Amino acid sequence: MSGNERNQAEFNMAVSYLNRLNVLISICDDASMSLDMNQWMHSLMALFRELSTEMTDKEIENIQASFNHVNTHVQEINQNQIKRGKVEVEQDPYNDLHNIEIKLRKVLKDSGLQMKMKQSASSALEG
Repeated sequence: MSGNERNQAEFNMAVSYLNRLNVLISICDDASMSLDMNQWMHSLMALFRELSTEMTDKEIENIQASFNHVNTHVQEINQNQIKRGKVEVEQDPYNDLHNIEIKLRKVLKDSGLQMKMKQSASSALEG
C-alpha cells in the first residue's frame, strides 16, 4: 500500500448520511414554506456541504457563487425582520434560494441519492 492509500472500513455511514440529507431537505421545505429565508439559506448551505463530495469542482464553484450573491440580501432581510418584527418577502432573493435548491436536488438525483433506478428489487440487492 502506497503512502496515499487508506484502508477501507468494513462499515460505512450511508444510512446516517441519507438520514442527514432527509432531515436537511425537510428543514429546507419548512423554511421555504414559512418564508424564513435566513433558515432556508443556512439549511441549503448545510445540504450543499453534505452533497459537495458528490459534486464536480465546477458545480461547487457555481453554487458557492450563488450563495455569495444571495447572502447579503438574505442578511439584510433578516435584520429588517428582527427590527420590524414582520416578514418581508423579496422576490429576487426568494427566487435565488429556490434556484439553489433546484440545483442541489439535481445533484441528489444525478448521484442516485434519491432513488436508484434498477430493473427489479432483486437486482438492487446485488449492488
